[in-house]
Amino acid sequence: MPQAKRSSSETLLKSRPERNAPQAQRSSAAALSTQDSHPQRILIIHSGGIGDLLLALPVMRIFRQAFPGATLEMMGRPERLALVAHDLRASLLHSIDQAEMAYFYAEEASLPSRLSSFFFSFGAVLSFGGAGGNILAKNMKRAGAGRVISIPPFPPEALRVHLSDYLVESLRREGIEGENTCAPLELAEEAVTGAQGFFAGWGVREGTRMLAVHPGSGSPGKNWAPEKFAMVADWAAERAEILLLSGPAERGAEEIRKAMKKASPLVADTLPLVRLAGVLKWSRAYLGNDSGITHLAASLGVPTVALFGPTDPAVWGPRGIALRILYAGNISPGSLPETRGREIDSGPMNLSPHEVIEVLTPLLK
Repeated sequence: MPQAKRSSSETLLKSRPERNAPQAQRSSAAALSTQDSHPQRILIIHSGGIGDLLLALPVMRIFRQAFPGATLEMMGRPERLALVAHDLRASLLHSIDQAEMAYFYAEEASLPSRLSSFFFSFGAVLSFGGAGGNILAKNMKRAGAGRVISIPPFPPEALRVHLSDYLVESLRREGIEGENTCAPLELAEEAVTGAQGFFAGWGVREGTRMLAVHPGSGSPGKNWAPEKFAMVADWAAERAEILLLSGPAERGAEEIRKAMKKASPLVADTLPLVRLAGVLKWSRAYLGNDSGITHLAASLGVPTVALFGPTDPAVWGPRGIALRILYAGNISPGSLPETRGREIDSGPMNLSPHEVIEVLTPLLK
């Protein structure tokens, strides 16, 4: 099975033979491809954040399973797509950040031949539309792509349904059905070996009881107070090693480390996403705010405690086989929490360390 590659979009696309078929010929080929239920090559386009990508994994799995004999390629942000490439058996990853893609988001544009030839080679495409999604789908059809399925990346604001369920239902309406599963994300061997190298550098053996803590997120309003994270880490330090995760734009990890009185954490700072996934897989439990990394921990099957708000977890919460979401003073098991009549209008600031420790205690035994 080919392993997904991370490379520049130029290298990936130049490896395709140029096709200069006239428009009528491409349209005819597209019509035939649409009728063909066994395309040789299929494409998934997703350029959203880590959390959105992982919540779309069930519907991408269903699409992949509908064409088991096809070669799958993906387009979006390659570092993020690498997280799901092995799980989906994708062979190549292409960057969506290339200048010529702008023509595919413009009505009645003159489409560049290189990308037209690229899209022409796919018998089926699943695209998570977003702004301009319908235009992109129309232009891919103009370029000669086979069946193009464009589904909205998010549910309408008035519809309170979990994003994963909404996407699966959207694909079902296109005639493709399958099991909506939150089975743990499968990682490539490079993630496993990368994690082994990381922990070997800290002198930590595999099987060590470990609590991973990620205090950051994409918005300060979603973040629990650093001193509260530090109190939980000090409590957990008597039961497990503490792994403190930090990204390039996050300052919370350093504040927490300074506030700790007992814990002496291992620090994972700005790891590549695939390597970070392997490192997370070693953890006995995970604690974090509403962030893409929290979604990643949950999707890996790591027992996850997610601190939520102001985002509604009934729509945007992570999915996983061992998940607890704390929000607005409530604790909810499972994948689709209820708000119990309380409005989600503030961050997790009102959660106490005691509430978090109570949920973490059985996970660190």
